[in-house]
Amino acid sequence: MRELRASDAERVAALFVDCYGEARPIDAEEIRSWLRNSELEPEWLRVLEEDGRIVGYGDVWPQHEQLWLDVASPSHAATFFEWAELEARAHGSPRVRIQIPHGHALATVAAERGYEPWRHSLTMEIALDAPPHRPPLPQGLELRPYRDEDAEQLREALNEAFADDPFHEDISPSNFREFFLEARAFDPTLWLLAWDAAELAGFNVVYPERGSDATLGWVNTLGVRGPWRRRGLGEALLRIAFADLYARGLRRVGLGVDAANVTGALRLYERVGMHQVLRSDNWQKDV
Repeated sequence: MRELRASDAERVAALFVDCYGEARPIDAEEIRSWLRNSELEPEWLRVLEEDGRIVGYGDVWPQHEQLWLDVASPSHAATFFEWAELEARAHGSPRVRIQIPHGHALATVAAERGYEPWRHSLTMEIALDAPPHRPPLPQGLELRPYRDEDAEQLREALNEAFADDPFHEDISPSNFREFFLEARAFDPTLWLLAWDAAELAGFNVVYPERGSDATLGWVNTLGVRGPWRRRGLGEALLRIAFADLYARGLRRVGLGVDAANVTGALRLYERVGMHQVLRSDNWQKDV
């Protein structure tokens, strides 16, 4: 096992296709971008070689309460699970977590190593067959696209709005820069910010593609701060995003959501016409 190199990108992208097919749209350029991301330590991104040929890829993301593992290795996945568990102990993380498409063979490997299902995540999509209605915001709110000077207020609003989300880790300024502003296809005109005078009430962080899939608009993060909830703001921001993406020529829009979301987000997405296209199971093991 060794650290990932830029020259490995094509082979690693092929491994993701072999392992996950259309469930994980990742190409070589996205993999190379991981090496440019200052938030990712080189030793967290690794490939496994056998007789000089790359047969597996895995990465870890250490956080306070858990270490996340991702792996694309058709025949050597257990090696990456073992590595992640060692890394978790070294970082003082009490558990390892991994997200696996429902019914995937990787779940058998996880179960054999003592992992158990924790929560379920859904990927939802909507087909835009006609120009979507662009609704007004609730009274007293003003919509404008993201500007550079909005960075700190948006980052703080992200942390506040998702503080109770079981998947949320506090977003630092450097994390916001690398994973939001430096994300592939970043376009500030698609980031919708709803303002109540100088207060940021809600936001929708949208990208015109998901990974290497340029046919799928992606709602990355939709959130409304507590004082402005239950006024229809989230639905308005979502429908406006549909209209904006349709105007860009996109006819499919997707997003991800926790299946047990208690804020009403899942009901909202179903109400506007989105439907489930993929379920992923989140597995965990205490180490």
